[in-house]
Amino acid sequence: MKGRWSAVTIFLVLLGFGQQVTAHEMGTSALLLHETEQGSGQLVFKRTVAADGKVPPIDFQFQPACELRDINTEWEDNAEVIQRGSFFCNAPLKQHELKATGFTRLAPDLIVLATPLNAQRVHSVLTPKDSSLDLSGQANTPPPLEYLSIGIEHIVFGWDHVLFVTGLYLLWKRRKQTVPQLVGQFTLFTVGHSLTLAMLVLGLIAVPTRAIEAWIALSVLWLAWELIRPAPANKPGWSHLLLIAAFGLLHGSGFALSMEERGFPEDALVSTLLLFNLGIEIGQLWIVTVLATAFAVLEKAHYPTWTRLAQYTLTLLVGGAALYWTVERIHGYV
Repeated sequence: MKGRWSAVTIFLVLLGFGQQVTAHEMGTSALLLHETEQGSGQLVFKRTVAADGKVPPIDFQFQPACELRDINTEWEDNAEVIQRGSFFCNAPLKQHELKATGFTRLAPDLIVLATPLNAQRVHSVLTPKDSSLDLSGQANTPPPLEYLSIGIEHIVFGWDHVLFVTGLYLLWKRRKQTVPQLVGQFTLFTVGHSLTLAMLVLGLIAVPTRAIEAWIALSVLWLAWELIRPAPANKPGWSHLLLIAAFGLLHGSGFALSMEERGFPEDALVSTLLLFNLGIEIGQLWIVTVLATAFAVLEKAHYPTWTRLAQYTLTLLVGGAALYWTVERIHGYV
């Protein structure tokens, strides 16, 4: 049985399955504008490669039009393209609007942070439904409620986080634990990632990006190993719970590092952080609900073969992806 697990896992990896579920499932896009003189200033436009391997086609225009000069393009780790340059307008920046285009399913928003001269700072999230922004700041109401949906999207489309939650649920099911035990484990995970997310965003701690990504992959790999190894004779104790809490700290660091690219508004930091974290919890609850519902339907329909097949398939999915991510991220780190 162990041999079959190993063979199938390696087969999935050799097929390049892991390449389809990369570290950046959502294509993060952010635009920073800083007006240094009336009508002119510096810009930084960042876009992260999405799960399809493409740079998001998101673009922006000033209304009335402004001229962009000296645009330099550079790549960071072949995962993020950064464009830096200058903008020149015939009127102050606060008298312009910004229009964003090119949204896709894997790149559903554009974070904008603008600092007009002699005007209030503007921070907003542009989406297909709300694709324009008044740079005077009068139409903005911080914090944007969009951070709730961003939190949901981040965990639902973040496959390393999705597979960790899936593995945690499967491990609970394999050990035939109670519902309170399931709630307790996810509560520990939630407390852990909420703590590090808050501390990192508030600038209280700093962590190395590549090391955190590698450790997150290892946390998923640990779950895969727990799912396929023989069940221990003794029931899991406090060490198991402490490990889940520690993994929560790791995943919270991953959430925060992702949001550093998007940015949090300084004038509404706490409320926006709460909205983002609430979105993560809603997404996590949705994942668990889908899994529980699917297995309940299979069990009530008395399809034990299909139930086992679903468990085996999900376990292989967790293990194959985790092994690929672990090798890829450790290789990139060293």
